[in-house]
Amino acid sequence: MNLVRNMKGGVFAGVKALERLASHEGTGRSLREIKDFLLLQYPSALGTAIHATPLIPALRHAVPGCRIVVAASGFALDVFRNNPRIDRLIETPNPLKDLKGAVYALRRENPFREAAYAAITSTGNERTLIAMQALLSGASIRVGFTVVPQLYRKPLFFDRDLSQIANNLRIVEALGHSPVHSEPEIFYSETELATARNTLALGGVETGRPLAVFVTQTSVTQRKGWRVERFRAAAESLRKRYGAHILFVGTASESAAIDELRSALTFPTTNVAGKTSLSQLAALMSCCNVGLTLDTGPMHLGRAVGLPMVIIAPAWSPPIEWLPLGNDRFRILKNADMASAPADYIIDEVSVDEVTAALDDLIVRYPRQHP
Repeated sequence: MNLVRNMKGGVFAGVKALERLASHEGTGRSLREIKDFLLLQYPSALGTAIHATPLIPALRHAVPGCRIVVAASGFALDVFRNNPRIDRLIETPNPLKDLKGAVYALRRENPFREAAYAAITSTGNERTLIAMQALLSGASIRVGFTVVPQLYRKPLFFDRDLSQIANNLRIVEALGHSPVHSEPEIFYSETELATARNTLALGGVETGRPLAVFVTQTSVTQRKGWRVERFRAAAESLRKRYGAHILFVGTASESAAIDELRSALTFPTTNVAGKTSLSQLAALMSCCNVGLTLDTGPMHLGRAVGLPMVIIAPAWSPPIEWLPLGNDRFRILKNADMASAPADYIIDEVSVDEVTAALDDLIVRYPRQHP
């Protein structure tokens, strides 16, 4: 393995040397001078793409008048699709599956024409094929997180003492600027908002009734579950105290488990799992008053639209990496710490009383005016 790694390192170092000899435009420029940026987005997790969005306003603040183009595939397209802060969104094949097609798509679009630009890879995009896409697409400057530092002007490596967002903002520092922090963002169109409102109406949600979104499912391999009867108790409390309608969200594969949870509730609820795009789900969550969620993908969507949420966090996962620490709109309930999760781990250390008290506090503290 070390031999293969060393051989690859030698090849990539040779490529970089040839690139310098060819004197590509921009290879000798100060990074502070760069005003055009290509952000490559091919992560394997939804939260990773959402946590890259603060890079956009940070670059805008650091480099007034800059141009920002995002190249993406899959769910990352939805994350950036309606973002008014980017100049262009380019859909490409995923280079992890089709490097030739991904490179061809960028060369065909040629977003910056003859101007020198920097290709940027945020956390979650540290893959050799993504680095190769950046190289072969014509970017003479490459900055960001990578497993191929030989190909980068400024390679970065993940710092586990920092959050995902703070790690990504180190890219702005690498470019020679002072970053400003902002929350993740996701935008939706007026059409998607209208679709969300229609979905709620068809789901039996009465106008004016408080709406709470529940995220009750995660991957079975992540060991982040809370007991079904506790979710039911929290739902019953919201209904009794506020007359709230409960909206369950998730993936299509999670819909059956959600329906089983709903079946024992004493009032009507709505399940939209697997029935929306990411942008439509973001619009739906923006229509809610409060959320109760596990530490999983839709939680990041809720954060990105500013939904006040109670987050039930597992004892084994460091909260600094993914969770919105220090933000009063979120109540993170994590009552134990362990190095790893046992096979039968359930988040039993978080009680129903704690959850309902936190939900009550958010509802009172953050009354929502819906779009």
